[in-house]
Order: sequence, then structure tokens, then C-alpha cells
Amino acid sequence: PPRSAQQLQEVEVRADATTSAITLAPVQSEFDAMQPQSVIALDYISNHTAPTADYASIAEIAPGVANVSPAGPGLGESKQMTLRGFSDSQYNVTYDDIPFGDTNDFSHHTSSYFPAKMIGQVRVDRGPGGASQLGEATFGGTVGLRSKDPRDQFSFIPTFSVGSYGTTLTHLELNTGRIERLDGGKLIVSVQYNDTDTAQTHSPMRRKTGYLKYVQPVGSGTEITFLSNYNDIWFNKPNRGSLTQSQIDTLGRSFGLNDDPASTDYHGYNYQTKQTDLEYLGVASQINEQWQLDNKVYTYAYANSSHEKPYAGTNASPAAMGGYIKVNNYRAWGDTFAVTRTDGHGALRLGGWYETTHNDRSSMAIDYSLGGRIDVKPGKADLTAYKYLMSDQLRTTQVFAEYAWQPLDSLTVTPGVKHLYVRRGIDTPRNQTTKLPLDYAESWNKTLGYLSANYRPTDDWSVYSQVAQGFLAPNLNQFYVPDPSINRTRPQQTMNYQFGTVYKTERFNADADIYYIDYQNFPLTATDPVTHEDIYTLAKGAKMKGIEAEATYYLGAGVSIYANGSISDATFKRSGLDLPNVPDGTAALGAFYEGGGFFASITGKYVGAQKIYNGDFNPDDITSVTDIRRSGGFWRAGMSLGYGENLGGSFIKSYKLRLKVDNLFDARQKVADSVKKGDTYYLVLPGRSWFASLSLAF
Repeated sequence: PPRSAQQLQEVEVRADATTSAITLAPVQSEFDAMQPQSVIALDYISNHTAPTADYASIAEIAPGVANVSPAGPGLGESKQMTLRGFSDSQYNVTYDDIPFGDTNDFSHHTSSYFPAKMIGQVRVDRGPGGASQLGEATFGGTVGLRSKDPRDQFSFIPTFSVGSYGTTLTHLELNTGRIERLDGGKLIVSVQYNDTDTAQTHSPMRRKTGYLKYVQPVGSGTEITFLSNYNDIWFNKPNRGSLTQSQIDTLGRSFGLNDDPASTDYHGYNYQTKQTDLEYLGVASQINEQWQLDNKVYTYAYANSSHEKPYAGTNASPAAMGGYIKVNNYRAWGDTFAVTRTDGHGALRLGGWYETTHNDRSSMAIDYSLGGRIDVKPGKADLTAYKYLMSDQLRTTQVFAEYAWQPLDSLTVTPGVKHLYVRRGIDTPRNQTTKLPLDYAESWNKTLGYLSANYRPTDDWSVYSQVAQGFLAPNLNQFYVPDPSINRTRPQQTMNYQFGTVYKTERFNADADIYYIDYQNFPLTATDPVTHEDIYTLAKGAKMKGIEAEATYYLGAGVSIYANGSISDATFKRSGLDLPNVPDGTAALGAFYEGGGFFASITGKYVGAQKIYNGDFNPDDITSVTDIRRSGGFWRAGMSLGYGENLGGSFIKSYKLRLKVDNLFDARQKVADSVKKGDTYYLVLPGRSWFASLSLAF
């Protein structure tokens, strides 16, 4: 069946909607897929996830995705969010196809940009995509977020939520509807305030968010879009990111911080403020029957000031308490461009991406007994109080060409090529680790090839295959050593081979795939035997293979069941060791109901077992592994209940009530995070939590 256009605006109450395996599937693949993917619908986001959720909490329902949220859903940064075993910084995250992330290592802050109410869809692409897929880290895949669209009709929708951990959330959404005197222009404006104590002791979080999206039609074939998203966040961050079993037994499962000023775990010494924003101006134009243009010029920024790493005994007094203020500020400017020519044989797509980012980073010692003034030894220069003081730049250029050739109505073959160029530079009077000045730059470039095909044997069945290369430039850490030019590092690269199928009927909706990934140039930190400084080198790489599947079956009377699963095998080439922190599989089960204004679901997610090693192990040398720990797999269940009703002729047009319960059976679980000096450190998963919401539409 052809894919219908979907406007990503939240339906507060869906009455008399057609129910089928396609419309009720919480996660599914598109029929014309060229690689394994899972599209998570807005209905699932708005009715079956916590109102506080971030994109990681939403995406974890998909096969091959694992995620740990110690503070609660969207109430703190996600930990160990992996996609097929690739960790954060090895896959893209995009918003309306704009890649964003930290400049140092391409990682992301899951709760810092887009709360669930500002997300219209989440699409998990498990693979590098085609040549037109842009981003620093197509290497491991893409988590693609779509913004919510303004409604065609005027509405004002306040939502009030309360829940566990003293959580309150207020969200106000205003839609102007189509403004005829502006030729159909329409605007959505949202503001949100979230206040919570979180699941960890003395670790509250407050977040204020603003969102604006304006869509202006121009003529019959052009649309101009302006979007802006802004966040202001204050939160206490636990000094201990993970806990040993002894600490869990002594301090409790929910330990984060305490209220003792004599302790390094005091909440007054461990807090952060963040401001983030993303804006773009987009033009999409159907120039004529053959040519189509899509361009977005954008900027995004991240400003973080963190009080962290407290210590007892400062230069002024051995009894005083000191700490560090870490600053990480960056702003990116960029442009994505694509032009498509469609004819009777297929579609030619040409385009590119340019982005430049400036990043200032510093970490400075302070003395809390002196009102937070700099902690420097008498007679020493202020510069010695800095662990580092750096300015770095990142510039990326990608250009691509791909052709979706249709020799038959049922067959699309898409070859593509992309050339990318990445340049890093750093200028610092006090470099991290070495404490020495450094002015250095390095660049990398690569031409990548892609080939995919999609064949539709019948109107409800398609099969696809893909061969594609992945590329990931070295991160900023490799510039911290005395002479970066002698590091034997190279970009990480993958060769991906994938085959899959998609089947869609009103009763049954399913997709499945198998994959094999040849992973080259695994980055490795070692110690120079002479200088005893860290050096960066490479391990041979890894082999990653697996099977993934998901399906929805519509039983009738508004009831559907959903299941997915993945089995993965990821091992280093030379040693045969399993990759660390990579689950050996995932699974999800769910039952969904929708009818008569009611909706409900019971879901469960399984994350498989994984291994961790001593931190200085060499994956090419099995004898370097002196400590192996195993973390068992775990299930977590959730429940959602809700009711909505349209009120004809009333001032209030509709209302919706819903209750979301996470960790329904109050399971007590922990996930191994690392091994240090013989101790296993765990991320502790929170207990049962609940969140209730009321939405009104005026």
C-alpha cells in the first residue's frame, strides 16, 4: 500500500478512527524501506509513554535499542543508550533531518533539547542509510526526530501532569489554525515547565521549554517553515554516576546526593545549569513536475555550567571544601540542501551539508569556603587552577548524489555516493591531561558508496537489501596528548550488509531483517611505557551480526498485540571477546486497546546480558583482560490507561485523562556499567513510578 502523508500534530481524542494493524502498530517499518527501520508513531508517544519522556525513553521500544534511565523517564540524562550495540556518539540523532550533537565526540544529551510534547515522531534507522543521509555518525545508524506540526484549526490545549518523585509538568499549546489572510499560514506555540525531585535522592531537576513552529505556504508548491526550540535547565547531578554493590547496600538503591556539607556528595557542590536552543528556516518547493527543492539553514547551541568533582582540602585551608566549575559552550551553524529531479525512470537526488561549530571548554578549581573563588596556590598563576582551558573548532562538509532507479513499477534500485570532509582544530594555553599549550589541526576525508534495492512482489509485501559504508571521524580526546600528530588513530569505518522484508495488511503488520557489519579501527587508549602518557591507537576491529523482527496483529474490537525482538553477536576480530556494554539481544511485548474513547496498553521490554572488562584491556590481546564481569538481562513492564471525549457545543471541545505506570511490577534491577580496581559499578534502575495527566482542548 502506498504511504500516506501524515501530519504530525497530536490528536487529543481520536473518535471513530479506522483501526487495523497498520493504524494501531506502536512501531513499524515503512513499506518502501531501503534499510532496517522502526517508525514510532505520535499516538504511541502521546498516549503510551510518560509525559516527561525524552527521545531515549521513546526509542527504547524499538528492536535493537537499549536504554537505562536511573533518574526516571526523561528526568535525567539517559545512560547506555545503544543501537545494535553502537553507543551514543556512534550513531546520529537528527531533528527534522538536522544532525545535532556535542562537538567533542558526537554524543548527545537526551533530556536537554526536545521533550516528548515537542516530538511528532521517532524513526530509528538501523544502518548508515543512503548517500543522502547526513550527519557526523551515520556510522551506527540514525535516531530521527520529527517536530510536531501546527493544526489546521484553532486550538488551545493545556496539559497538567503529576506523578512520582514530586513531579509536576505543565504544558500549554496554542495553534492559530490556518490564517486565511496570510494565505493559509499556521503557527503552533508551546511552553512547558517540568519540576521533579527525580528517582535519586537530593537530585531535583527543573526545566523550562519553549517551542514555536510557523508554516507559510507560498503559491501552490512552496512552503517556508521557521522553527525554534529553547530549553533552560537546572538540576543536581550525582557525584557518583554509578554505585558498587557495597555502596548500594550502605547508601540505598536510590542514592544520588546528600545534605551534608562536609561530604563530597553534598547537593550544594554537584549541580548544573544548561541552556540549549535549535532554530531553522526551511524552504521546500515543488518547482515544477520534475524538480523539487529542500533547504534548511540552521543553528543550535549548548551552554553548560557544571559544579562537580568536589574535594576536601583546598590551597587556602585543609579543612575547606573545593570543587570544579566545568564550562562547555558551543554553537553550530549549518545548512542542509537537496534538489530532486523525478522522471518516468526514477528520481535523481543531489545535495549536501555544511556545518561549522565553535566550542569553548574549561574546568577550573574553586574554594567553596571563599565563596567559590578560584583555588590557586599562593604565588602561582591563575592558570594553574585550570584542569584545562580550550577552544576547539569542528567543520564538516558532505556532498552526495543518489539515483532511485525504477526499471519496474515494483522495483527500486538506489545507488549513491557521498564525499565527506571533517576538520578539527584546537587552540589551548592549557590542554586537558598534558596541561601544556597546543595549537593543532587535522582533517580527514573519504568517499563512501551505497547500494540498496526494494522489490514489491505483491501489494502488501516488499523485500529490500543494502550494502553501505559507514564513517566516524576521531573525537576530540585524541588531541589531548603531547603530540597528536604521532597518534596512530584513523576514522572508524564499517561495511554494512543487510537484507529485510516488510509485510502490511489490515490484520497483520510485520518486518524482519538480518545484518552483518565489518567494523574497522576500534579506538583504543594505551599508556606510553616511556612517558607514561595516554596514547591513542587502534584495535583491529569487530564483527557484528544479528537478526531483528517486529510485528503487530489486530485481533479485532480495538485490540492488537505487538512483539519485537533482536539477537546480536558482536565480537572483536583478534581476541574473540564480546564487545563491552553490548546486550546480546532485546525483546518487547505489548497489548493495546483503543475504542469508544478508551485507550490502554500493557508493554514489556527486555534488555539482554552484557559484559564489561577492566578499563585498560586491549581487545586485540586476550591476555590483557584481567577482569570480566557479566550483567544479566532484565525485563521491565509498563501500563497506560486513558479516556478521552469530544464535547460538542461546549466551550471545552474535548478532554483526555491518562495514567502511565513505569516498572509496573516494581522490579529491583541494576546494570553493570564499568569495572574499577576490582569493583563492579552499577547503574541502578528506578522502582515503580506513575504519572497522571489531564489535557483539555478549547
